[in-house]
Amino acid sequence: MSETAAETTRHRSSLAVWDIPQAVAAGEHFSVKAGVKSSGGCALGGCRVTVLDADDVVVASGLLGMDPWQGTDALYWSEIELCAPPTPGLASLAVRFDAVSLDEPHDGAAQRFSVAVVPTPEHTLTVTVAAADGPVADAIVRAGPIRVMTDAEGRARLHLAKGRHELAVWKSGYEAPPVPLTVDADAAVRIEARTLPEENPDAIWTG
Repeated sequence: MSETAAETTRHRSSLAVWDIPQAVAAGEHFSVKAGVKSSGGCALGGCRVTVLDADDVVVASGLLGMDPWQGTDALYWSEIELCAPPTPGLASLAVRFDAVSLDEPHDGAAQRFSVAVVPTPEHTLTVTVAAADGPVADAIVRAGPIRVMTDAEGRARLHLAKGRHELAVWKSGYEAPPVPLTVDADAAVRIEARTLPEENPDAIWTG
């Protein structure tokens, strides 16, 4: 086969990364999932994907499984275990697929992603969110990159490092002011949310 003909049959590789944690503690192990799909529908099971840091140094790798991701016909995937850097900050990483081991020529692919690395948590902060009509379930409680959802009793537990934090609460139909606080021991805090009035769809015509 001529070089020109080989070039016309070269397949593209599409790469996706998912299940990236919102935040991880410094030095903590975590995992992400990476999947690769061939534009020609080729079986990619057994091929290797690598993870590189911001300096393009390989920090982890994994082999694509022999079966495609459920619900797809050709997205071959791997769960890759990583270790967060020892210093808090935003860690920039990339997953790379080189496609050098395939019989049919493929272009490589790469996908960048980032993970917020936070100080090692030392304390548990129990947050209760309530409104006039009772506990607020399924509200998002956020402290920086750390997010937890309240349970049926309006309670969420956040594992935080010692120091200053600001709590924010969000749920459609409610509002609550941000709460600054200093964490130096296990503690509990109650946040009062205000129920917002329902919008009247006819107000524009009757106002």
